[in-house]
Amino acid sequence: MDKLVVKKMDVNIELNGLITAVIGPTNSGKTTLLKKLCNKIDNSDLFIDDINIKEYDITFLRNNLVCVLDDDIHYTDTVIDELSFHLSELGYNLSEIDKKIKDILKYFKLEKIEHEYLDSLYMEDRMMIKILSYLIINPKVIAIDDLMSYLDDKRIDKILDYIKDNNISLIYVTTNTEFLLKADNVVVMNNMKSIMNSNVQSVLNGNSILPYIGLKLPFIVDLSQNLILYNLIDKVMTDEGKLVSKLWK
Repeated sequence: MDKLVVKKMDVNIELNGLITAVIGPTNSGKTTLLKKLCNKIDNSDLFIDDINIKEYDITFLRNNLVCVLDDDIHYTDTVIDELSFHLSELGYNLSEIDKKIKDILKYFKLEKIEHEYLDSLYMEDRMMIKILSYLIINPKVIAIDDLMSYLDDKRIDKILDYIKDNNISLIYVTTNTEFLLKADNVVVMNNMKSIMNSNVQSVLNGNSILPYIGLKLPFIVDLSQNLILYNLIDKVMTDEGKLVSKLWK
């Protein structure tokens, strides 16, 4: 999978293992886009690699394009059962499921909660397991609706490392502009359409479109732009460490 297009929304997303942030104000169309990806609403205008999604085999799609909605809904009672749920539906045998569960729990250092009941866990752990129950499939594309807002930075970075290690394309829907600093590309949504499909740097540079649609710039970017006005730096910087080094040269 190289490219995803939603024609009626003017959305064009490059896949190829990249992280794409879909960002915009409330009711801008972000979750509508996600619902199209998971066939919750009409998606006849959705194309993957120039082929209409309706022409793809449903089993292929269930293995390669997964969506994680922003809710606290789970299908089972325990961590181990939740992690096995989608794999069982996809026809994996018990030994394959067992290995996948052990591997992913080890990667995320969650072995201690393997047999815990989900309703006994903190919200952060429940959201983590919800994400992992889809990530364990190792799809080509995973779309997540702002669930990482429940997680601390360490866990977010670990999820992004896993995604990169397994060459998974992430489409992450959020109103949090700070996530842009972790992304490769960005789709800016407003009034149910994309008003920009671009790499992150071009969205943050210069006279950014984000404040005009009611979104704050990431703190480090806003700071950079103010420092440029005082001729202390000559370009927008997105790395705090590099910015400090530049100022203290």
